[in-house]
Amino acid sequence: MRIANVIEEGKLGGPQIRMVRVASALASQADTLIVMPTSNSERFQSMCTNHGVRYQTHALTRITKEWRVALAYLVFSPWEIIKLARLFRKENIDIVHASGGSWQYKAVLAAKLARKPCVWHLNDTNMPGWIRRLFWIMQKGASGFIFASHRSQDYYGTRMKDDPRPQFIVPSTVDRNTFSPDEQISWSEANTWPGEKIVGTIANVNPIKGLELFIQMLAKLNERGSKARGVVVGPIHENQKKYFETLKRLANELGVTNIEFVGGRDDVRPMLNRFDVYVCSSVAESSPVSVWEAMSMAKPVVSTDVGDVARHIQDGVSGFIVDNRDEAKLAEKVSLLLKDEKASEKMGEKAREAIKSFEPETIAQLTFDAYRAVLQETGNSGHGKLSGDD
Repeated sequence: MRIANVIEEGKLGGPQIRMVRVASALASQADTLIVMPTSNSERFQSMCTNHGVRYQTHALTRITKEWRVALAYLVFSPWEIIKLARLFRKENIDIVHASGGSWQYKAVLAAKLARKPCVWHLNDTNMPGWIRRLFWIMQKGASGFIFASHRSQDYYGTRMKDDPRPQFIVPSTVDRNTFSPDEQISWSEANTWPGEKIVGTIANVNPIKGLELFIQMLAKLNERGSKARGVVVGPIHENQKKYFETLKRLANELGVTNIEFVGGRDDVRPMLNRFDVYVCSSVAESSPVSVWEAMSMAKPVVSTDVGDVARHIQDGVSGFIVDNRDEAKLAEKVSLLLKDEKASEKMGEKAREAIKSFEPETIAQLTFDAYRAVLQETGNSGHGKLSGDD
């Protein structure tokens, strides 16, 4: 089976990581070509190379508030869609996988133009109204849908659930062998902040990650007399520098001096290994890779109730779930774990057990099954088996 997996955002994040891990795990059953933007995709390209996954970069513009980029998006999108359609024909693609969410529709239109079936991967739980309206127009071109979580499917309501086209729920993936507390690698940052308790999060710095709540939680921890240090691991992109300045002002106003933004990491495991407690403060998520990776590293997780996190974290057993925007409750649960190392360790062990079903091979097979179902539904045979065991 020949697959083109297309995304219009080049920055390495959850969807991009999922694309590479699944493509690598499917190598024996399918030939996957990842198509990504040339801009801002260096880390994404590197990950593909390291996993032996075939990829191409193309000049794909993206939706943005930056007016110059937005203008380029309007001008060049039609030509970009035509080029993608030509690529699908040239590569003799059997099925197109449109990744990245409801605002990334170019692959859907290009697949329609190239007369190829297309599965649209939706990971949205909070999008502007105009994008949702655009989606309801563009979704007619999809042959089926993959949702990253039950909450993403619920986000589109009964109108989508009643749609007769094939639909699947396939979460993100994490390699428990690589993200393991027992993995023998050089922990270059293991001795950073010696003697300090670390409350950390891994997130690209942007408003959806709710980092205001993370800072407010630290302020509450300080009021409790905690001396824990807050650490945010993730890049600060040019278009988020104003947001980053608002975070620094908020920390200054609340007297939170015990926070560090350490930038992105190609390998986040050393930082996860250093964390005592992992916090997800997001406003909206679907199937957050960073949370699954922390759980895989046997870290206790305290998370807002976003995406399908509450389906995989049993509150009080393998982690804690708190209401969104409740910094006091967030601080309370983090403080409990910081004070009780035995409880924290046990919770981390339970967290690692809870994500056994997220292994790349399992998620890759679910994805492959979705491809086969869509090909069967559309009457395409592809180059791979469409029935029986593989």
